[in-house]
Amino acid sequence: MRFAGFAVLLLALGCSSEESARPSGSGGKGGSSGGGAGGSAGSGGVAGSGGSAGGVEWPNSVAPATSDPWLAANHDAIVKMRPRVLALNFVNARPNSEMLALLQKITAAIREASRPHGDRDASAAPFLEYQIAYAVDLRDASPPSGWKYENSTLYPREEPVEGQWGFDYERLFTAEYAALFGIEDPAAPGKKLSLCELSEKGLVHEVWIYASADVPDASAAEVLGIQPRYDEGFQKYDVDLNRCAGNGCFDVEDEIPASCTRTLRIGFVNATRGVGCYMESLSHGIETIGKSDDIPYLTRYFPEFGGFDLKQRHGLPFDSWYACADPDCLSYPTTSSVTWKVGGQTGTVDPYIAVCGNVHFPPNGRQHYDVTNPAQVKSSCRAYRTAGGPGSGDPDELVSAADWKQNESLAGDCDGPFLVWWWQQFPGANRVAKDQDGKPMKNWWPFLFY
Repeated sequence: MRFAGFAVLLLALGCSSEESARPSGSGGKGGSSGGGAGGSAGSGGVAGSGGSAGGVEWPNSVAPATSDPWLAANHDAIVKMRPRVLALNFVNARPNSEMLALLQKITAAIREASRPHGDRDASAAPFLEYQIAYAVDLRDASPPSGWKYENSTLYPREEPVEGQWGFDYERLFTAEYAALFGIEDPAAPGKKLSLCELSEKGLVHEVWIYASADVPDASAAEVLGIQPRYDEGFQKYDVDLNRCAGNGCFDVEDEIPASCTRTLRIGFVNATRGVGCYMESLSHGIETIGKSDDIPYLTRYFPEFGGFDLKQRHGLPFDSWYACADPDCLSYPTTSSVTWKVGGQTGTVDPYIAVCGNVHFPPNGRQHYDVTNPAQVKSSCRAYRTAGGPGSGDPDELVSAADWKQNESLAGDCDGPFLVWWWQQFPGANRVAKDQDGKPMKNWWPFLFY
């Protein structure tokens, strides 16, 4: 039996109620609108301040929310982040237990992927420990007769669709959905908190929409986000939030209340996909943040890491291999050269030492999503910025699909096996990479919550 406005509060690493959490799911097109009963939650507190191995953790009692100045002030001391997720189940045929089983798998994959150089360093500690803080059941107790969608009547649809997305993101921020979330203010029992209030209080840092995209329905983005903009000194500009801090932008007509002042991501977990597909969605959001210039320090380095600097570094007529449109756009005559075919043009880069690649193109990718190429190429990814930077002294080694094959059981669909490996190469808490001044590079993960 389901009760509108009753969310399940989950603790620890995903849940400690009778339902257990596991993550997975893919991004892409969203589900349909729905109508049903909600799920609801208890009052959730905030993780204690505390630290481990001489460092500090986030969230904590001093800084429970995203975009807190505490994050920039304590960036280099943070050893663990435990982002809190509000999970929304719109799939009529799948109980919360099934949703949570998938989400726990996702959080497990993220945990592994956040171990710096964890593919080779068995002692590397995970940095990201996602918590499924609330699991809200928004299914129909009894779908309307003739209902053609797999998602419930509470799935917020635009009728008619006004922008790119048929999913009506604006409604998630309303009092209507605050009542459906059913999450009470710990300081004012009985008051149901809106999404902005949940974000401002640090009770929720991300929203994961669990829905089906198999039956054509209102489309949703893989991941969208809002985020403040920062200067070179990691101080927030007093300007509007970036509404494009995801894989795309919120539609113009989606009004986000001014009371939302902090970073907040909303991801789409496709109930019929697996862990790797949702990691791909999140990774596209990371690419956007890394290239956006919202955090100049990160944007200084991410393009070279992800191969978005091909025009600058190799004089090509495009910035990245995302320009490829044809199958087998790329070939590798030798382990240190690449031949490309894009838009009727062709050329060869020799020498070509790949760095880490990006979401669609591993270092040896021949076309979009080519994560199974057994051929080896030279890459400086594992030694990124340890000795001068890409093309300027970083050691290289041969890599191929064999290097990330071990991740198939963890995140087997979409580009998941490669993306676990890719995340593990991000400059992390071990601070092995060096910035342009020769200082230990800042851990990239905290930037996602600035």
